[in-house]
Amino acid sequence: MGCCKALICAFILSGLAIAGLLTWRYGPWYSTDESNTENIDLLASTSCPGCCNGLVSNCDLRVNEVVFPVVHNAMSSYDDYFIAANNNGSLEKALVAGYRGLMLDSCLCDGGLAQYIQEGAKDILEQIGVIDESTDNDNGEQVQLGFCHTYCDAGVRDPARVLGNIKEFLDLNRNEVIILEFQINDNSLVPLYKAIDQSGLPKYIWRPTINDSEELYSMEWPTMQSLIDANTRVLIFAHKDGMESCTKMACPEGIMYTYDHWAQTQDGLSEGCDATTSNDVNSFGFFLLNHWKNDEMDLPSEEHAMQLNEYVSLEDRFGTCKSRTPNLITVDFWDIGSLLTFANDRNIERGLRA
Repeated sequence: MGCCKALICAFILSGLAIAGLLTWRYGPWYSTDESNTENIDLLASTSCPGCCNGLVSNCDLRVNEVVFPVVHNAMSSYDDYFIAANNNGSLEKALVAGYRGLMLDSCLCDGGLAQYIQEGAKDILEQIGVIDESTDNDNGEQVQLGFCHTYCDAGVRDPARVLGNIKEFLDLNRNEVIILEFQINDNSLVPLYKAIDQSGLPKYIWRPTINDSEELYSMEWPTMQSLIDANTRVLIFAHKDGMESCTKMACPEGIMYTYDHWAQTQDGLSEGCDATTSNDVNSFGFFLLNHWKNDEMDLPSEEHAMQLNEYVSLEDRFGTCKSRTPNLITVDFWDIGSLLTFANDRNIERGLRA
């Protein structure tokens, strides 16, 4: 009986917590006019004349020889009113600070809880991309492409605004190369491709010329300087719904299949350096270190980030990488800790060895 009462109490408390979060998120005091992603100065704080991603020594390195600090679930931030967000600050602020990789999840939003909330809040949902009258799904419900994590009602970013801000960042920062990685959910590849095409980003996208499976793993990646000289300073990767190896399908122009080129450590495992692939990790252009850990409820944990994002923790984890050290490091709560300093130091070392 005591166990049952405890379970009932836990259920009630969980319900109250969720209700409180939803009230905070969709209450009448919520206003997108207060969004912290508006009117941000997108001039990079780490740029310098003659540099490539903050260092002169990066310029002669190939793009897959440079360590890229990456924001995990970059669309999800408390700045943008997400519930149980992966980050405090927005992805735009992360770019300004020095992060050069963004991991984003695409989804199709159909309004969800909008039908249960007050009418005045529906206008807010339209502004942030949950409801769009111009698109219907198979059931005749209104849908729109969004950048969300699992559920649109837990938070969503408008792709037009996000991609437009990324383009503006590239417009302003001529010596910066960035990597975008999309997890495609809800079979949203076609809407995502259209959004990218309409954003103005395509002129900045680097496009590989090799799709043959025998040549894929031996592909020679361009140097940072050559990407900057050609002004093709965005590498786009994607996986999941609608995406498979570009050796098997005609991938959308400019979008590479992630696992043609990436090996990675297991999601949410904050120790060790074993790759999830059975292939030789050195045969891939990129090796991603997933350096984040959720809490016991499988929610993003700022407490874990405070420990994992510290320099000594990153250094210790790198020390476990025997066959190859990663060139992509992704974290939650990017504004905590020392990943930027750690990545910069690793790139200085790589420049000296080149």
